[in-house]
Amino acid sequence: MKLICKTILLGLFLVGLSSCSDSDQQPDPDFIPKNTKTSFSELNSPIVLIDEAHNNFLTTNGRYKPFSQVLSSDGYTVRPSKEKFTLEYLKQADILVIANALDKNRRDWAPPFGDAFETGEVEVVKQWVSQGGSLFLVADHTPFPKVIERLSAAFGFEFSNGHVRDAVFRLDDNSLMDHSITKGSPHSERITQVKTFGGSAFQIPEGAKPLLILGKGATSLVPDIPFQVNAQTPRVSMSGWYQGAVLEVGEGRVAVFSEGMAFSSQLIVSTGKKHGLVSGGAEQNEQFLLNVMHWLSKIM
Repeated sequence: MKLICKTILLGLFLVGLSSCSDSDQQPDPDFIPKNTKTSFSELNSPIVLIDEAHNNFLTTNGRYKPFSQVLSSDGYTVRPSKEKFTLEYLKQADILVIANALDKNRRDWAPPFGDAFETGEVEVVKQWVSQGGSLFLVADHTPFPKVIERLSAAFGFEFSNGHVRDAVFRLDDNSLMDHSITKGSPHSERITQVKTFGGSAFQIPEGAKPLLILGKGATSLVPDIPFQVNAQTPRVSMSGWYQGAVLEVGEGRVAVFSEGMAFSSQLIVSTGKKHGLVSGGAEQNEQFLLNVMHWLSKIM
């Protein structure tokens, strides 16, 4: 019976992996943000750059279009970033979003995996944050954590390069942590539940504040080749690891998440199903995203 249950669970997990593995995953063409309040006007609109210069899987008008729509609904000025990171270039931005960057010239998911960012770019981003910039960093399931580990390590975050199942984080069981981001403010609403859709997990550095904590029984499948999972694939406990955390660095701020679809709405073409912001259990994800952005914008 245990073997049968494990086989069934693995099968369900594989279905989830297949839904996010390639071009079958597209932005939800019908998505409309629920948000009707505007925190910013043209006079004080923060500039948000969404990185598209590093072979990113999630882009402004691609799989992160709903993400961009939510930010725009709140008065942010959202622009694609198509240039190599330099200090002078980043000075135009208030918030830099890096979501699922990949190493150069990648055409498939086979290893080996290189670095998405040059050493100089990592140093520039850290300096820019220390001087007051805000970074929103997303690294989903393998191989995304591996190719950005130089950048994540620069801020003290250590990722697991695997696949974690969907998870629901709730305030009442302390998997969703009580923080100004969840408490709300004059600009934000209180958050009691957040849902994620797989991804990876990470450990946090000293000084970081956890937001999303994986509970007992959480595991990560760690295949040699992304998406090539079977009954022999190593399974590692992720109990007590994190899928969301924030950190103040000098005068700046960093928000790190290990799952990307939680902040978007995406259509799986082969099934016609939608996942992310419009999913059951994720009703507060959009407001959670806005609260994170308000924290990064330093209005809370």
